[in-house]
Amino acid sequence: MIDTGASHSFITQCALRTLSYFRLPSCERTAQLGDGQTTLKIVGEIQLFLQFDQVFTPVNALVTQTMNTDFILGGDWCTKNKVKIDYAKSQVSLCTQLGRIFIPYHKHIDYLSLDVKSINAIHIPPRESCTVQAKVQLSSANTVYFSPADTISLERSVIMLPALLHVNNYTTYLEIYNPHDTTCTLPMNTRLGHITHTPHKLQSCVIYDPSRCSSSWSSQHHVINTIDLKQTPSNTCKIIDKLLDHITKCQDKHQLRHILEQHIKIFDISHVTQANTSVPHIINTGDSLPISSRPYPRTIQQRRELQAEIQKILQANQIRPSISPWSSPVIIHKKKDGGIRFLVDYRKLNSVTKKDSFPQPTTEELL
Repeated sequence: MIDTGASHSFITQCALRTLSYFRLPSCERTAQLGDGQTTLKIVGEIQLFLQFDQVFTPVNALVTQTMNTDFILGGDWCTKNKVKIDYAKSQVSLCTQLGRIFIPYHKHIDYLSLDVKSINAIHIPPRESCTVQAKVQLSSANTVYFSPADTISLERSVIMLPALLHVNNYTTYLEIYNPHDTTCTLPMNTRLGHITHTPHKLQSCVIYDPSRCSSSWSSQHHVINTIDLKQTPSNTCKIIDKLLDHITKCQDKHQLRHILEQHIKIFDISHVTQANTSVPHIINTGDSLPISSRPYPRTIQQRRELQAEIQKILQANQIRPSISPWSSPVIIHKKKDGGIRFLVDYRKLNSVTKKDSFPQPTTEELL
């Protein structure tokens, strides 16, 4: 690969072994990459000869342990050989003793695929997900596409989703979910998947917003840009686990868990849910005049608690502002867990409401 912005040329130790180059003078140096932060460890320096159409050109290359490509021809080689890049014809030309020679090149790097491996041993609790740090042979990249490894290649089947990742200093972060009832352990250097170049024609967007996270979490994981596919909340799984604690037979427990997980939304109490219905709800008060009741007297602390509860259910879209002439007083009742039960005294409204003459549906009919 030609990198005109690189001050030196580089070659990896793995590529050097294929050339049967045995003499490698030891050298302990570091090179700084273009991002200004990542460093590259240099283990030696050698001189190689490149052949182009029966013409040999020398190049001094720094040897590195790992790199995202096997060989980089830097600006030093380009300057020495008076290299010119013709973007219209997709070719590179260099000056030799026999004249200028032309070499075609490939413009696209979509084929480049790099493995993503775990840095440390990973221990994932049962039915929970965790964000793990992984390593990749790429110094830095704003956006790369991550493809999870096949579950057959892993010792324990875990769930990983395709994602857009950010790579910084050869590391990235991704999320792994353990669907089992026992703790899952992935050894160090486990291949989690691979990353590929994201084509410019791919239309994508980042749906992870670091500004919405706490400062402590954001400082450690601000590099995560993932395609967030909805997963089962861990609190909901804990509720299901608690409901199944009394079942001793593993087979019965597994079958019942499968049924409950098909209706997982019923057990999700992390946020307020609403039932949507197309039936219009009307309270028939006949010719009665509007009834407006005065609010019950309260202390300053009770008023604050009531106002906080009103704002809470208002944000949850359980209530909405109204200018109706009808009004009923509110009662707040403390629960055993310290919460507040919001009660409305509709007794005066009920006294003028005309009841329906037909029976109400039973619970079984409603379900």
